[in-house]
Amino acid sequence: MVVSDTELLGELLFGSARVLGGSGLDDSELIELATEIFSDKPFCIVRQWMLLDVMLPDSRDKEIKAQGLEATILYAQTMVFDSNNKHQPGDSILSDFQSDFEGCFFESKDKLYILAGRGARKHASLPAVKALGGLIEDPLSFFWKTSVN
Repeated sequence: MVVSDTELLGELLFGSARVLGGSGLDDSELIELATEIFSDKPFCIVRQWMLLDVMLPDSRDKEIKAQGLEATILYAQTMVFDSNNKHQPGDSILSDFQSDFEGCFFESKDKLYILAGRGARKHASLPAVKALGGLIEDPLSFFWKTSVN
C-alpha cells in the first residue's frame, strides 16, 4: 500500500503526541532575556513546536549518535525571533539534529532554540519528515544532507 504525503502529514501534524511545556514568558520578555544571555550562539524563539524523534535505520542512527547527536529534530510552525535574521517572524522551520535538550531549550549543532508555550513530542517516520520538509521553503541543510534517501 502506498501512503501519500497528505496522509503522512495528517498523521504527523494531527495524530496523538505527548504534550510538553515550553517557556511561559511572553515573546518580548524572551527576546530581551535571550539577547542578553545567549549573545555567543545563534538562537531562535519558536512557538507551536513539536519535537520529532525520527525513526531511522540502525546504521544511520549509529552514525548520528557517533557525531554526538540524537535523531530528534524540531519542527516549529511559528518562528518568533531569529538572532541571525535568517528567518522572518511567522516562518516555519525544521532544525538540525539535536545535540542537547533540557526544559525549554533545544540545541542543535549550530543553533539554540527556545521553545515558547506548549508543544509536543512524537515519533516520526523518515518519509513523514521529508514530506514536512517539502512544505518548508528553506529547511536547514544539515538534516537533508545527512538524511537517508
